[in-house]
Amino acid sequence: MKDKKRVYLIDEVRGLCIILVVIYHLYYSLAVVFRRGDFAKAYQTMRIWQPILPAAFILISGISFHLSRSNVKRGIKLLLISILITTTLGLVIPDQIIWFGIIHFLAIVNIVFGLLKKYIDRIPVWCIFIFAFLFLLTYNVHRGYLGIEGILSYKLPEFFYLTDFTAPLGFYSSTFYSADYCPVLPWVFMFLIGTILGRCVENLPDILSEMHIKPLAFVGRHTLIIYLTHQPIIVGILYLITQKS
Repeated sequence: MKDKKRVYLIDEVRGLCIILVVIYHLYYSLAVVFRRGDFAKAYQTMRIWQPILPAAFILISGISFHLSRSNVKRGIKLLLISILITTTLGLVIPDQIIWFGIIHFLAIVNIVFGLLKKYIDRIPVWCIFIFAFLFLLTYNVHRGYLGIEGILSYKLPEFFYLTDFTAPLGFYSSTFYSADYCPVLPWVFMFLIGTILGRCVENLPDILSEMHIKPLAFVGRHTLIIYLTHQPIIVGILYLITQKS
């Protein structure tokens, strides 16, 4: 997509999301890593963002997928980055290792769906309701059941959860741990919803496609580098502050 046709509203929303992620991880570091009890309550309140922010990022990524012609290339880039993330954390901070986080997930869907893009673009718009239903149906797969607990749920067979090899899909054993976890189920359906919404974005009024908040759009265009670097920077700054106090 040429820059003159760029939908800056997407950049601005993405920029807002990454700012919220940085704030969330700041309070996480204060409350959990540095054990500052005075920030614990605020962090617990912010945990409501935990499912919302990944959903927003994945939805936006699905929209961007429809608007881009280089999805496979982007997916390969993200795959290499995700391998580097897992390797680095495994060597430096093994108790915070990420086996299949949001970067891993976006790498896989961009590669796989990028190769199948001509078919993805043919999915009828009304399928957005099916994908929304499937997202809700599989949202608790990693907890061992389909559906919504307390309303309508179905416990899945225990043999689904005997190995960690299927963790990328949402099935893992009781010993599995990943500091960031974004399995294919249910998030692939949120991504597919985004690809359909991407068709609507193409027809947005000009006022919504134009840039409104330049700094926010700038942040949104550099989300990946901010995502990769913000946590080490936060921890490093807080460490220096606590050492001096």
